[in-house]
Amino acid sequence: MGLVRRERGLRRRLSIFSSLGLTFSLFSILPAAAQPSEARIKEITDQLRAQQTQLQEQQRQLKVQQDQLSRLQSAQQAGPGATSPGPTGRVPSSPVGEAPARQEEPPQVVQSLPQGLAVLTPAGHFNLMPSLEYTQTTSDRLVFLGVVIVPGINLGEVTASTDDRSIVSTVADLRYGITDRLEIEVRAPFTFSDDRATVLVQAVQGSATQSLYVSNTGIGDVEFGARYQVNRGADDWPIFVANSRFKMDTGTGPFDIDRTDAGIAKEVPLGSGFMAIQGGFSVLKLTDPAVLYGSVNYIYQIPKDINKEIGGVLVGHVDPSSSIGATLGMGFSVNPDFSFSLGYEHNHVFPQETELGTTLQHTTSLEVGAMTMGMAYRLGPTMSLNANFEFGVTAAAPDVRVVFSVPMTF
Repeated sequence: MGLVRRERGLRRRLSIFSSLGLTFSLFSILPAAAQPSEARIKEITDQLRAQQTQLQEQQRQLKVQQDQLSRLQSAQQAGPGATSPGPTGRVPSSPVGEAPARQEEPPQVVQSLPQGLAVLTPAGHFNLMPSLEYTQTTSDRLVFLGVVIVPGINLGEVTASTDDRSIVSTVADLRYGITDRLEIEVRAPFTFSDDRATVLVQAVQGSATQSLYVSNTGIGDVEFGARYQVNRGADDWPIFVANSRFKMDTGTGPFDIDRTDAGIAKEVPLGSGFMAIQGGFSVLKLTDPAVLYGSVNYIYQIPKDINKEIGGVLVGHVDPSSSIGATLGMGFSVNPDFSFSLGYEHNHVFPQETELGTTLQHTTSLEVGAMTMGMAYRLGPTMSLNANFEFGVTAAAPDVRVVFSVPMTF
């Protein structure tokens, strides 16, 4: 509206200047007796020239204002986000004094998060993520068989053992985006595992040390999964993603490996030995340049009958441990190519029930907690290099787990 009033004022001034020009012209055709002196004529001529120059300047300003008004009207017709022209006469490409519209978080910000929290695969595209995983677990056990006479004086046998297990897996993870909010996944690991155990037996007659080494190589438990993005995160809402997973028992389980007559394992299991169903959801909150995340999952392992004699004991029905877990953390984008994440993961493992002969044996529940850290570097528009680390902070957790992966979208 200010531009319109300004244009009208310029037009009124142009009318006044035109009237003055006409008045001065009338003076020039008056009779000779009424004409002013030569000096007066020169003064009037100079004034006319000055007025003409000023009139041209006003016409130029009016044209600039008309151009600005035209651009403003065009911008208003283009959409509500347009605003008034800048001092140069050009309309800014983004609102002035107003926060720009929220943009989708770059995929690499979420790539550094733990497995299962990465951004969904676009519709009609595949995401292939080959990875190399390494897990190191160490456990110490001390068993006393005998009688305690007084504290510090024991009569019997003490057995101390240290178990050191290393697992290396190459994993092929393939995902396909059915829609922009739904993807399916298949995950197949090929695993090499070795187990080194050192057993120290201390008795009255003396002590003895025995070292055992077993290993195994083969396919692990194949998994199928699906994830669905519930909402789009509009109006500053977090993004909710529901997930489900089915794990097969394709890997050699603890009741399937070869053992001696005494029940001592001759190889290392490569899988859990049970099929499992997992369900849960995750939450992502975009707060540029960071992403806050959290998830809750429940894993139910399907019971089955073993009906196999191991070490002279018949193993019947086994109800394996189920677990409930949660994660919490944040991912941070350092620049458009590099991001990292920090978080904590905790799982509560319920007791397992095993039928041994005519008795039922129950294990104790476990608390498995680990600190997580991830890094992601973009190698190209459709490829990145990821590194994820887990460091156990509870006695039942693995000491360390390292995963290197190269997600590729095509």
